[in-house]
Amino acid sequence: MLKLPLSRIRLAISEQLPQLPQLKNIYHALEVPSKKQQQPMLQWILPATIAQHENELLELVKNQQFDATYIEKVQVLPSVGRTAAKVEFHLQPDAFVKHVLHEELRATPTAVSSAEHIVVEYSSPNIAKPFHVGHLRSTIIGNVLANLHQYLGYRTTRLNYLGDWGTQFGLLALGVQLGNVTDSQMRDAPIETLYKAYVDANKAAAENAELAQKARDLFSALEAGSDATMAKQWQLYREYTIAELTNVYERLGVHFDSYEWESQYSQRDISEVLQSLRTAGLLQREQDGREIVVMNERRVPVIKSDGSTLYLARDIAAVLERQRRLKFSRMLYVVDNGQADHFNALFHTAVGLDQSLSNKLEHVKFGRIHGMSTRHGKAIFLRDVLDEARDVMREKRSQSATTRSNSCLDDEHVCDILGVSAVIVNVLKQRRQRDHEFSWQQALQVNGDTGIKLQYTHCRLHSLLENFTHVSLADIEPSWQQLAQEPADALDVFYELARFEQCVWQSQQQLEACVLVNYLFGLCNATSRALKRLPVKQETSAAKQMQRLLLFHAAKRTLQQGMQLLGLKPLNQM
Repeated sequence: MLKLPLSRIRLAISEQLPQLPQLKNIYHALEVPSKKQQQPMLQWILPATIAQHENELLELVKNQQFDATYIEKVQVLPSVGRTAAKVEFHLQPDAFVKHVLHEELRATPTAVSSAEHIVVEYSSPNIAKPFHVGHLRSTIIGNVLANLHQYLGYRTTRLNYLGDWGTQFGLLALGVQLGNVTDSQMRDAPIETLYKAYVDANKAAAENAELAQKARDLFSALEAGSDATMAKQWQLYREYTIAELTNVYERLGVHFDSYEWESQYSQRDISEVLQSLRTAGLLQREQDGREIVVMNERRVPVIKSDGSTLYLARDIAAVLERQRRLKFSRMLYVVDNGQADHFNALFHTAVGLDQSLSNKLEHVKFGRIHGMSTRHGKAIFLRDVLDEARDVMREKRSQSATTRSNSCLDDEHVCDILGVSAVIVNVLKQRRQRDHEFSWQQALQVNGDTGIKLQYTHCRLHSLLENFTHVSLADIEPSWQQLAQEPADALDVFYELARFEQCVWQSQQQLEACVLVNYLFGLCNATSRALKRLPVKQETSAAKQMQRLLLFHAAKRTLQQGMQLLGLKPLNQM
């Protein structure tokens, strides 16, 4: 994925401003005002944290010499009441329009030091249960956050931490035995086969105490490493599971740098960590034999009375091991709201053992999706939902009077991309901590704010530009004067394009994909209006035609980049 290039204009400003610890990221804090200006400008709103130094800072800025190649004049506006102080940098119009419309900055370095290492753990399904729609939000939110960090220049590691351990896996092993599951069955449909084995064993163990004990014994043997045959089978099950998950992830535009497993931190592998917790006084023994950590007067179990580890123990070991191995600056866990208590206990305990982890760990919470199922009411596997989206799009395309047959298109592939785009955007456009009611009707609209709109606008722009492949856009000199003389729709698109950099940064800072999604909707709406008011093929003035071509080329490039950050695969035809 391309990384965000440095803007020479932003550099010319940010490098001349006071370099104080409280003034981090001035480069990205420069904003294009929301109100359209006749002369372009960037504004810097002083953060509240430096209010007491406001006069001193404004005086420094006033006396500073900025690069006249880019900055025409600087206006300082002190705070008034609740309105914060700000500095307006009035830009040289042609320099700014060239920066926004030309792609010449691609080879420059990125704005963030790659020394900052961000680890994002997301998706993380349990191999004993279906990869259901509940995992969808973690998967696509985590993917966008990893994409944003990577694009902004952070060194980024994407982790998928799969659940394959704990007492429920004794039941799973029992189910495989009871069902005489063959290797070929497991290889052909690992997730469904494992799920069925787990459900059958659960039912059998509930009716038969001996089977329940056998399940516990099977897991004990697995945890102790005393059953080589079962350990080998376990390894195969995991490989088959990853192969099936990879197909779903590919459809969602998702990939991982590392697949890791809860079983990496089984009891025999983390005894040193547990002993460190005891030595530090963080792990306390209860009268019933359990060992717990105390957090805000809550007594949270880490080790059961029979000595086996709980999920929290393995997560503590995992974060400590990752810190040693990956040396991360920040670790993001993209997991639903319901796990807040777990992560509070995890962070409290891990920091108690290693103070260097303080402020490095964050639980990126999100709400649940309600109502997502196929038309047959079936919603166990995410694959079924994605298939449903593809099938509905195929029906809509076949019924549309405007859809023409095109032998060059792989309809199945196009319908799948459209369906997946609809599902992803419908989920991402919500604030992540809100619960979300999924609606097929809303998700698959062409006219509403949907993934279909993003794809449709990209296709329209591609179709327009295909008529001018003979034109060398790099040879066209952008002109602010000509842009300003166009109908207002031209400046609307231009200012939307100019806001892309700050929008990507804000989305990453807030860890909110919806900031980027809503920006792209705004860009599409402005572009659609401009396509109606600013014809290119029919324009008789060659100068106007070339400037419009530059504008729409920049719109397509920016929309494409934004869609890719969301995990979408931009289509050229639909």
